[in-house]
Amino acid sequence: MRRKKLVLAVCVAVLLGGYTAGIYGQEAGELTQDQTQAPNTEENRTDIARSVLESTGRSEQYDLADLEKVTVYFGGDVTGNEEDIVVTVHFGPKNTVVAAYTADGNVYQFIGDLGDLGDFYGVQSIQFVPVEDLGKDIVIIREQVDGSLGGFEQTDVLRGYVYDGKEFRDVLNTPQKIEASWNQIWNQSDIQQPSLWQRITEETESKWDGGEEPSVTITRYQTYLESDDTAKETIPQDNTFTEKESRVVVERFFWSPQWNRFILREATEKATGETVAVIENLTLSPYMLAGFEDNKDYRILRADGSTDYVEEGDLAF
Repeated sequence: MRRKKLVLAVCVAVLLGGYTAGIYGQEAGELTQDQTQAPNTEENRTDIARSVLESTGRSEQYDLADLEKVTVYFGGDVTGNEEDIVVTVHFGPKNTVVAAYTADGNVYQFIGDLGDLGDFYGVQSIQFVPVEDLGKDIVIIREQVDGSLGGFEQTDVLRGYVYDGKEFRDVLNTPQKIEASWNQIWNQSDIQQPSLWQRITEETESKWDGGEEPSVTITRYQTYLESDDTAKETIPQDNTFTEKESRVVVERFFWSPQWNRFILREATEKATGETVAVIENLTLSPYMLAGFEDNKDYRILRADGSTDYVEEGDLAF
């Protein structure tokens, strides 16, 4: 009789486990369709965030009590499945987790984490750009970054990621908007240098072109301004700044099957004779309008996957 009771208890446990799984419709690392269709109901928001944190190994990093919002982006073909989604879980400034899932019946299974250098500051938008050569989409994220790089800077960055079957790789990284303010005395050793607040701004227009080798053309509207306010520590009001210099520059990043990423152009590195890809043009930075000079002009990618900053004279175009 005792053995029968034990068997019965095990059966009940199994049935209850199956019933519970049926209620939630998912296992660890999965999201249900119902959850993703209404991600910001109180219950779904918490359940989605918990699943994302567990799948990305961040359960100990965040407190669900700090969760602000969850966003689900549909319409992706990240893996070639055509029913993939990307989920962002926002815990406040500097703390957004981004994860991708693929459809499997009535659930979505976790496939990867897009935080190549950690978590995102804040995700403004996500879009999917198809690449015929790959047979799937590239995930394009516009990230808002607030930082201090010798001054007060706010920057939007366009980041592109492609799933290689195991993980996501970074294939595009370029500014989309910049506003930075600083006082020139911060960069001077001469304490007699007068207080002068300086500012650079960059606004952009981006145009995507599809096809076998998609591209994005970015028009950058850059300005350099100075303020007549001589306060040394507090950023002056916007109306105290006057434009001193401006320019418009255009860049076109195109998808290269050879380099498996977006590049500006190819060149020959004189020192090695090897073909390299130019992935960043430093001479087009808005900081150049403020008189900043860098001894490097381009960032390049070599065939072995390494990157470097070089001068224009190091390359043959």
